Amino acid sequence: MAKRTFPVFYCDFLRDLSISSSRPEPLAADRLVPLAEQLLVAEDNYLGVVDPNDVILQLYLSGREMVVELLFPESTGILQKRMAVEEALALLGDLPDEFSEAMLPGARYLNT
Repeated sequence: MAKRTFPVFYCDFLRDLSISSSRPEPLAADRLVPLAEQLLVAEDNYLGVVDPNDVILQLYLSGREMVVELLFPESTGILQKRMAVEEALALLGDLPDEFSEAMLPGARYLNT
């Protein structure tokens, strides 16, 4: 069975590393959590994961919480939810093949 991969982009200001959102690179699904644990320790850093429908799951730290967002193509809003870091990492460790609102129960839409 082939390993699942997701296109990812990120910015790590502490290590001066980044992958552009316009040119995401494939990463094995089982490497998402280790990458997030390394990356999401500073508030300016972020991680984005793209599904086959170009829906973006984006994560970044805000204080002691993780902000998790879903950005849908052609949408005028962002679905956002704050959660414990552990909860966000668990979500990242068990991603469905396609992202949907069901991933973030209780999330709110923010207009952009």
